Amino acid sequence: MNSFSDIFGYIASEISRVSVLLQIATFALALISWLVLTKLFALENRRWPLEKRFKYITTFKQLANELLLLFVLRAFTLALDYVTHVAGLLFFVSGFYGLCLFSRLFIVFLKFYAPISIVSRFDICVLRPSYVIIGVLSFLSEILDLPSLLATPLIIIGGDNFSFYDFLLLLFGSYFLATGTGLPAWGLTWIAAKVLHLSKPALRAAELIVRYLIVAIGLVSILSIIGVNYTFLAAVGGGLSVGLGFGLKEVFSNFISGLWLLIEGAVRPGDVLLLESGTGEDPCEVLELGMRATTLWRDRDNVELVVPNQLFFTQQMVTYSGVRDRYRRGQVLIGVAYRHTPEQVIAILEAVAATVPRILDTPAPKGLLLRYGDSAITYAIRYWIEDPMNGIGISSQVSIAIWNAFSSHGIEIPYPQRVLHAKGVFPGAIP
Repeated sequence: MNSFSDIFGYIASEISRVSVLLQIATFALALISWLVLTKLFALENRRWPLEKRFKYITTFKQLANELLLLFVLRAFTLALDYVTHVAGLLFFVSGFYGLCLFSRLFIVFLKFYAPISIVSRFDICVLRPSYVIIGVLSFLSEILDLPSLLATPLIIIGGDNFSFYDFLLLLFGSYFLATGTGLPAWGLTWIAAKVLHLSKPALRAAELIVRYLIVAIGLVSILSIIGVNYTFLAAVGGGLSVGLGFGLKEVFSNFISGLWLLIEGAVRPGDVLLLESGTGEDPCEVLELGMRATTLWRDRDNVELVVPNQLFFTQQMVTYSGVRDRYRRGQVLIGVAYRHTPEQVIAILEAVAATVPRILDTPAPKGLLLRYGDSAITYAIRYWIEDPMNGIGISSQVSIAIWNAFSSHGIEIPYPQRVLHAKGVFPGAIP
């Protein structure tokens, strides 16, 4: 078999045999019978014994129809083998499906202990495609010479051949490395956390590092198996080093900064940071801390900001939800005329702040006299709030409440004033 046309012709001739067609027809009949039984029994919708007591029963009930398919397929396979003594293909299909179903049971069990998002991604992106690939290759091995098919050369460069096996290894190996390293990395870091007692930020950083190490080692191994020499790999590594020094400098800096932030734990999801903007300071909540950038959520306009990680090392950041709590102190400044006594003004400010919702009673609001200005005395009312994201809205409520209280008590908020004294008559002035 030196060409794909010979291979496909051989496959067509093998499938057209009577024994193979009979097994395909039996398989189709088994599927039809299974569909009828699923409508008749409705196993996933009916109540099972002890379902409320054991949570595992409720979870595994979702696989009832799959188990029914295995039993129906196995029964038809045994019946065909009893009648014709030719059911090798159906035995392979039913056995392979049983293996796939066992992996489904393993995934359902694993979701009780591992993060559901990681397990689901591993199931959808790794297990199911891998079983499809293994099933197709195993099916081909039943009807033709699979080693000859895999050894078929696709590209011939000099004395080296890039075979069909090399192509499949490079294609599917790269795919599985990109999508299937989450669960192994989580498992290794979970074991490390139990042994080394790692904190949550350090655990996530270790998980990402292990994931990238698995990808790097896997890619080098695939290239080595294909036959790429180490001189070429060294040249690629040198080129990447030059790229990091010039074009990828910022990307690499953000990557290292992200690792350091994860290990140190200075910035975590849920923290509230103050960012400098053209209109002042904006409180933003940390949504996700990635390897290249951090995603922040700004409440006032409901937007997500993507901030490079190195910004946290080059600029000063203020956080209101660190290790201790999320409390934040707010302040409102107000100018009052000189004719009002400070004791009266401070008492009104403190009483007003105490009536505003979402202001904490402890510590109590505190009124202060800050400075004597040209036209007014500057006072401040300082208070504490629990959620830093509500700082601007609460400040507006306090300012409105102060305005209303001053109006009812006759407290004057003066305009800036200038008093000019003329000591002589200007030449040409009109009396």
